[in-house]
Amino acid sequence: MERDKYIRGIYNYCDRWCEKCELSNKCFLYEKEQKRLAMHKERDEDPHDWNIVMQDVKESFDETLKLLRNSAEEQGIDISALPEEEYKEYNPSDHPLMKTANTYLKMTQEFLEKLRKIIQEEGVDLTKRIEIMPSARGDIETLRQVISSYEVILWYHTLISVKIHRALQGKMESDEFAQSDADGSAKVAYIGIAKSMEALKIIYDWDEDLQDEALTLLAKIESLQTGIDREFPGHRTFKRSGFDG
Repeated sequence: MERDKYIRGIYNYCDRWCEKCELSNKCFLYEKEQKRLAMHKERDEDPHDWNIVMQDVKESFDETLKLLRNSAEEQGIDISALPEEEYKEYNPSDHPLMKTANTYLKMTQEFLEKLRKIIQEEGVDLTKRIEIMPSARGDIETLRQVISSYEVILWYHTLISVKIHRALQGKMESDEFAQSDADGSAKVAYIGIAKSMEALKIIYDWDEDLQDEALTLLAKIESLQTGIDREFPGHRTFKRSGFDG
């Protein structure tokens, strides 16, 4: 079967950074997205246009609903006859861990804007230095590491907040799946935190003018790391399909 080449559920607890993932060829959602992009390209459409995106979401939802109904019929379940239950979703906005995550998010956004400008200026200065002194080419690799660190901090600073939010919601549910999902979400956030910390250390060592801000962010994100360990001890033993042995 076509789907046998995919790792089941690999997309449930990944960081969504498909371009950096060595297992993207094993991911059903990634291949589906690539087909979607190719289809719109053939139609000379912008796959990122909001109206097109919403249409694709609707079609995907309709397809999922159809599969759900077919599955229910096979099991003799009449979905329309199921009783409606009021569902109250827990809002973790006031949880200390969520507040810390949101603070880190806002602080990082300001830091990234400043860092982006400094990187651009350094790129221009480096080009001029190389013209005068070819030996300055050795600084190119350093700048590449800084740019890579910038990308890491940029990618994860929103994901960390989102995953912590989901983890805290799941923790308040009573069913076993929600508890497991909470640990899985917390693990994704924890991995993002670890990678962000390494990236921030590189920025700290690179530019003295950014050291105070980088140190402040490191302290804030370290408190997130401690908070996840406290709230979700199960994240350490959680196994992500395809990623963890």
